[in-house]
Amino acid sequence: MKNIVKIFIFILKITAILNIVALLMSIMACYISPVRYWIFQLFGLFFPVIFIINIFFVIILRIVKSKIAYCNFAMLLISFLFVGRFFQFSGSKAADENFVKIINYNIHEFRNIDNYKATYNEIVDFLINEDADIICLQEYSSDRKIQHKYKVLQKLNQKYKYACDHGGQKIFSKYPFENQQKLNFAGTCLIFADININGKIVRTYSCHLQSTNFNPDGTQQRLVSRNVNYTNELKRIVVNLRNAFIKRSKQVELIAAEISKSAYPTIVCGDFNDTPMSYSYHKIKGKMNDTFIEAGSGISNTYKKLFSFLRIDYIFIDKSIAAVEYKVEKKIKYSDHYPVIVKLKINNENRN
Repeated sequence: MKNIVKIFIFILKITAILNIVALLMSIMACYISPVRYWIFQLFGLFFPVIFIINIFFVIILRIVKSKIAYCNFAMLLISFLFVGRFFQFSGSKAADENFVKIINYNIHEFRNIDNYKATYNEIVDFLINEDADIICLQEYSSDRKIQHKYKVLQKLNQKYKYACDHGGQKIFSKYPFENQQKLNFAGTCLIFADININGKIVRTYSCHLQSTNFNPDGTQQRLVSRNVNYTNELKRIVVNLRNAFIKRSKQVELIAAEISKSAYPTIVCGDFNDTPMSYSYHKIKGKMNDTFIEAGSGISNTYKKLFSFLRIDYIFIDKSIAAVEYKVEKKIKYSDHYPVIVKLKINNENRN
């Protein structure tokens, strides 16, 4: 019996050490380009799971009086600095009527991901009823025939007189544009508009990073199939993830460089197809603030597939802009993404 206990404790210690390494690698995913070592991004995907497992190791190792518990606890303290990217206690701040409301939403080309039925009316009605000042959309079809076919889209054009689009992305605004630009980057595009908000120019970006080309429903069906080759299926998933990690890293290098050139305070919206513990998130965010961290509460997830725990859609803001309210509208299920809605307080001074 003593031997069995010793073996159990030995395995427990080894597993605890491996968990420390996994947690460290998930943190390093933010800083190491996938072009160099893409494997770190896989650990970054599972940061919340690894973090929670580490808590259990701390408890269990303390029970068996192992000194390794102190190592796990130290790693826990370090990784706790990143927990705020996934969970927030603060919530919305007090706001007066002088705020700017912005929506970021991947609308999946107006097709419901569950049945692929057109959702033009539903999405447009939602956007109009929300009455935001600025709207950034990804996977907005730029097909002129489709736009003319569905007259409902004219409602948006009537309400928002200022708009720009390129490569399936669209920015609508109630405020006038001083300038707009469309840029192509390594298989994706970046659009921005210099928006005059009551005399203050704010540059608003929209971007859509490389997708993983991962179909959750199709993968689930294959995994439960009796004829599936699990090795091949797992290999296919990992290869898709690896390729997407590398492509996104090249995109974000160029996009981050472009954003850094802005002479104005910036707002960056987009579907990054990456989690808060990714190189993409870290590189684009730079010195900007994450509106979820600033004004969100609870757990924020913006993608409704894959167990609905992924936050891959973001609104980042310049330090001179304050987020006073953050919300993910989970009742709106017209796409595979949920809309992100933020209220911002913008001061009257432009960047020098």
